[in-house]
Amino acid sequence: MNPGPRRKRFHSQRGAIGDTPEAPRLTELMQQLEGLEARLQHLKAGVANLMQLQQHQDAPTTDAQQSAQEIAHLQETADNFELELASRVVSWHHLQEPFWQAVRFGGLGLLIGWCLAWFIYAR
Repeated sequence: MNPGPRRKRFHSQRGAIGDTPEAPRLTELMQQLEGLEARLQHLKAGVANLMQLQQHQDAPTTDAQQSAQEIAHLQETADNFELELASRVVSWHHLQEPFWQAVRFGGLGLLIGWCLAWFIYAR
């Protein structure tokens, strides 16, 4: 046996250090981590706004008009925050893969069922 061709093939398949299959996954994971950190900061800001709204609603007011405007502004911010959180929970990106798996395997099951029914009733 000549180990030369095997060694050449092995080295040609390895590629450069940056071309490893883990490199794209690592960059993707880093992007997801940055996205999660941004969401966490946004979530902390939203919770702080909700707490501030609760404090303003509980505190006795001296200037009713100014407090009412501030409460309305905080309430609008809280509503927008809740709407954004709800839209992130139910998004196409998270439902895309299970949807297509259901279509694929449901369709495959339907075809197999039709074939089995055809074999059974054709006799």
